[in-house]
Amino acid sequence: MASGFASYEIARSGLFASERALNVTGHNIANLNTTGYVRQQAMISDSPYLVSAGANGINQVGLGANVQQIRQIRIHFLDIMYRKESMAYGYWETKKKTIQDIEAVLGDPMGEGLQNIMNQFWNAWQELSKEPESLTIRAVVRQRGEALTNTLNHIGEQLDKLKKDLISEIAVRIEEVNEITSQIAELNTIIYKYEATGGTANDYRDQRNLLADRLSRLVNAEISEVEGGYYLVKIGGYTVVNRETSVNLYLDEDATGGMSYKPKLEGWEVELPIKNGTIAGLIDSIGDVDETVGMLNKLVNAMVTKINELHNSGKTLAGTDGDDFFVPIKNGFPIDLRNIKLNDNLSDLNNIVASSVEKSGDNTIALKIANLRNEPLITDETGILSIDEYYETIIAKVGQKGDEAINIAENQYTLLMAADAKRQALSGVSLDEEMTYMIRFKFAYDASSRAFNAIDQLMETIINRMGLVGR
Repeated sequence: MASGFASYEIARSGLFASERALNVTGHNIANLNTTGYVRQQAMISDSPYLVSAGANGINQVGLGANVQQIRQIRIHFLDIMYRKESMAYGYWETKKKTIQDIEAVLGDPMGEGLQNIMNQFWNAWQELSKEPESLTIRAVVRQRGEALTNTLNHIGEQLDKLKKDLISEIAVRIEEVNEITSQIAELNTIIYKYEATGGTANDYRDQRNLLADRLSRLVNAEISEVEGGYYLVKIGGYTVVNRETSVNLYLDEDATGGMSYKPKLEGWEVELPIKNGTIAGLIDSIGDVDETVGMLNKLVNAMVTKINELHNSGKTLAGTDGDDFFVPIKNGFPIDLRNIKLNDNLSDLNNIVASSVEKSGDNTIALKIANLRNEPLITDETGILSIDEYYETIIAKVGQKGDEAINIAENQYTLLMAADAKRQALSGVSLDEEMTYMIRFKFAYDASSRAFNAIDQLMETIINRMGLVGR
């Protein structure tokens, strides 16, 4: 122990070090349920020695303890691992939801979707081939045709709405990215201000790391810490946060005057290559919707072309030439999912063509149309398929994508939770551990206070009692 009043400094340093360590422990416990909080630890070290020359040589006397640093208990590698898994999870979770939406629009293979409507349409023509002059069955053909066109228009509208919703969500997510990057830039400034003067900014670092986690879920962000404690953030190779400044993303108009769904970077005016995260999942999901629409339009085009061709080649009950069975809703635009209806002249059931000649009982056209479902009409990568086979291919592709997205999303969630568990095991607050620290620092504080009392007694003896003997 140091001699004289230096002993007070030793006791005082013990009190202060224990008090600061208790404050850190209390801060950890108070933030037990704070999202993104990383536990802190007071790093206590001994103070420099007091060196003096004495009769017996050089004397070194300890001067107590000092809190050297209040550090965060976290490993940057675990953050990188967590954010990598979070990007992939954000991508596949988004893809999964979109594919499920497409499946809900199509309604197959539950038997209540387009396939069921097409089956009823073909069956109506089959029944008409048995009684080609029956007005009752002709009414059924017209009714089933209207049901088919209504279903196709509804599917087209729903898929269009789904695409617009995805683009709207991309816009919302881009605003979220801009908000996050601007907040990271602000926190960069605050953290530098505190740490440049020798202080700590652990709580601000927690806020910044939480923002970095959110950003990684949205895009393929590359986040690194550079000199001065700043975060440098890049997306697709382009810097979006550099020290105190951030650059926003935005959506521009496409070639048709509508809203583009591929974000650009302000100042660069180029499309930002986003390859992972929720936004990438939304962008690729739009591609899935477009692919489904394209395949359905290919099916509609083949079916309409052949049915109209056959319907035009026959005779009505009145003996006149047949007309198109399907026509566009908007003239001048091609027939597709959103633009198809029955010819208005079919309100007169006599105009539905069942025969190829003006002959009673002829069912040639009705039979040919009924058999179209099994006739090879559509070419794809597997060969020439019938309408039913091609629609089964569409459903199979959507289902395959859905299974893939579900399986990978589930696996990614497992990996994400495992990565988070590793982070929490190291960085999370444990009440048992903090209570142990609290007891340790409390006893250390009590012991330092007792040291003060002991030094007081020594000083009292020296000041008030020494030199009194023999007076």
